[in-house]
Amino acid sequence: MTTQQLARDVKFLKAYALVATLLPLTGLLFAFSRPDKPVRFQEISVERLNLVERDGTVKMMMSNQERFPQGVTIDGKHLNFKREHPGMLFYNTKGEECGGLIFGGQRDSTGQVSAGGHFSLDRFGQDQVIALNYQEHGGSYKAGLTFNDAPDESMTALEDQYKTTTPAQQQQARKAGKLGLQTRLYVGTTAGRSSALMMADQRGETRMMLVANTEQSTLDFKDSQGRTRLTIGVDKSNQPVLRFLDENGQPVKLAGH
Repeated sequence: MTTQQLARDVKFLKAYALVATLLPLTGLLFAFSRPDKPVRFQEISVERLNLVERDGTVKMMMSNQERFPQGVTIDGKHLNFKREHPGMLFYNTKGEECGGLIFGGQRDSTGQVSAGGHFSLDRFGQDQVIALNYQEHGGSYKAGLTFNDAPDESMTALEDQYKTTTPAQQQQARKAGKLGLQTRLYVGTTAGRSSALMMADQRGETRMMLVANTEQSTLDFKDSQGRTRLTIGVDKSNQPVLRFLDENGQPVKLAGH
């Protein structure tokens, strides 16, 4: 074989190797270049998956712990806080977070379990107004559905408005429903394994609580200060209970009884 023949063969092998490499890549790129044609995978592994509109606006995101977004951006301003769980986030038409799902669980070296799951939907520009939650720690757990009130102004607007105020002023704003969330309704279980239904007024003050367990089933009505004034139920001896209480929690008798 002459030197010219050897050089020609080497060129041919290089060209063949190049074509063999580029042909499957071209086919793969061609498949992805046709967005209207469905592409089917039997299995895919990713660290983060973004569901987007044609213009690139993210509408839903699924991520592992490492790549999960930290904080939240509202009205173009970022509020930074740490998030340590994998999960899913939903985004509205504006491209801002409007709900999500997080989950996790582990057992430490002593055998104690720490676990939880949280699904929530947010008010526009605000925090969660509906939350389905499970938490377990130290041998006890609770699970329930919570409905919250959220302020009319956005989280970032309130951050600017109250960042220089005193803790007392912030507490007053929370009581007035102008800052933070106010829990209005909770239904679920407690850490003590009771079933519970709790209802609160617009200030977040508990006004009614229903509790059921092996010891009792009671319904408490509370005044505007959160003090129990009326209890109806059945005690652990299976006896009916009807109690009227004053502002100090002492039993009172109604006139004529």
